Amino acid sequence: MDRRRKLIVITLIFTLLALTGCNTPMKSPSSQTQTNAQNPIQVKASYSTRPINVPAIVALEQHNFEKEFQKNGTEFEWAEIAAGPSQLEALASKSIDISTSMNYVSALLAKANGNDIKVVGGYAQFPKGIGIVARKDLNVTSMTGLKNKTIALQQGTMLHEFLVKALKKENLKVSDVEMVSMESPDAVAALMAGQVDAAILPEPLLSKVISSGKGSLVMTAEGFITGQTFIVARSEFVNSHPEIIQQFLKLNDDNVRWAEENKDSFYDIASKQLNLDPKAVQAMYPKFAFQTKIDSEMVRNLKESAHFLQENGFIKPQVDVESLVNDLVDTSFSQ
Repeated sequence: MDRRRKLIVITLIFTLLALTGCNTPMKSPSSQTQTNAQNPIQVKASYSTRPINVPAIVALEQHNFEKEFQKNGTEFEWAEIAAGPSQLEALASKSIDISTSMNYVSALLAKANGNDIKVVGGYAQFPKGIGIVARKDLNVTSMTGLKNKTIALQQGTMLHEFLVKALKKENLKVSDVEMVSMESPDAVAALMAGQVDAAILPEPLLSKVISSGKGSLVMTAEGFITGQTFIVARSEFVNSHPEIIQQFLKLNDDNVRWAEENKDSFYDIASKQLNLDPKAVQAMYPKFAFQTKIDSEMVRNLKESAHFLQENGFIKPQVDVESLVNDLVDTSFSQ
């Protein structure tokens, strides 16, 4: 084959290759959306409507999380899990990816025990919405009146820290009372039945016991604990899907804003979900403050609580609690 023929053959080969490449279909944005729809990311988050968790109450009514995530081809599902230990168990087993309204003590203890979680956002603060109530017939007006009495509470939570600090203020030790560990609804039943002398309860259970006439308020948690709860996620999930965390936090903020701008509608929605009178919801609403952004004060309070928990034997002495909190809290979503 002469040189001219070789050049013609080579030219034909390159032309055919170029044409083949041009005919290869490229993924357009619409085809990418179709692919996401065929293999959607699945996100599952826990919620609790109590004590009066505004973002969750609005979310269940408006279904905005499901609707907004679906636009990105993401499947979103809620799971009702109230207790901190149960939330942590679900995170550890990967049954859920995100947990809302986790109390700060549960988060700290879980991290100290090796649970790989991240605090990605704040949720609520409600120190005035937590209180110690005693049986009415005991006529207890201070912590000293609870010496040698049985107190029901959910141990390993901020309710536990509240009790320890309240006792310490009156120069009492934990051993001066008998703690009975149980979830708050069970503590209400035990108190009403006279099986325990007192209970530490969050709203709306706190108001329920007081209004029943069978319990009297000894004190609230104001000045003892912040009553802070957080939005927590699996570290692996945070690293893999930061955009989902960001969208989740935004939707949470949107729901808080909607409730503040539509209070009457919110009171009606919350009363139905919580099975409470709208006036009771209206009375409790000011006791709760919702904030997704993690500020320096939240981090400082977490470190103070971590030191407290270590001093009282909840966290091992060898743990560096400052580093523990720094590793636990991810403030990148609050910038």
